[in-house]
Amino acid sequence: MADLKQTRILVTRPAHQAENLCALIHAHNGIPIRLPTLEIIPIILSVDEIEQHLTSAIFVIFTSVNAVRCYCSQLDDARMRDLKTKSCFAIGQATAQALKAVGLNVDLMPQHGYNSEALLDLPELQRVSQKNIVIIRGENGRETLANILEKRGAKVSYQNVYRREIPEIDCAEVSQLITKKQLNLITITSGEAIQNLVKMLPESQQNLLKKIPLVVVGERIQTIAKNLGFERISLAQMPSDDAILNTITTIINGEEKWLN
Repeated sequence: MADLKQTRILVTRPAHQAENLCALIHAHNGIPIRLPTLEIIPIILSVDEIEQHLTSAIFVIFTSVNAVRCYCSQLDDARMRDLKTKSCFAIGQATAQALKAVGLNVDLMPQHGYNSEALLDLPELQRVSQKNIVIIRGENGRETLANILEKRGAKVSYQNVYRREIPEIDCAEVSQLITKKQLNLITITSGEAIQNLVKMLPESQQNLLKKIPLVVVGERIQTIAKNLGFERISLAQMPSDDAILNTITTIINGEEKWLN
């Protein structure tokens, strides 16, 4: 079993999504430090809003686990039955698992990759002229998926089902660890998470913060971290907790000699 050697690892996932990764770190002799840098706030939909999008849709695309959770929790039995008659697409494995957990079939998901670009590469989304597609997502999400589908002739609408906010949380423990150079590694699972982390910590700690190794789960997040000035960035092969753990283990075992 991998030994994380009592390494202190910052977990920035939203509070309701952090426990599994924290448990994995703890089980492998690491020390998880919880600091959610995103709070997911559900957007309450009216019956008319749900009907407006769901009735006409042929394809329903879910862009995240939170999109599944915040949308499906608002559907009554009749609308869940209606949703089951649609073709449901997931942007990645975790989203597909969330759909299956609420009793929905996953008609399409990328086998390789876990972002809009990977979904758009699938043959089923090449020929979408005049098809009604609804994208279930968080507020102010990326526009890439809709823009390209519309260029291919689809009729696309959004159902925004949550918004992201910076949590009101005490950062004193993390600040102290950074000052003492006792925070060894940071895990980041979204672009907003890394941007918010920088905002949440004092300006006086930014130089130290940006020298701490990061494990990120996508090339887009990697680019954001580089642009923010982070110096040591490692890319996990997938956004799953197991893949994040494997990357952490690789760093700690010295295959990427970044830890002080």
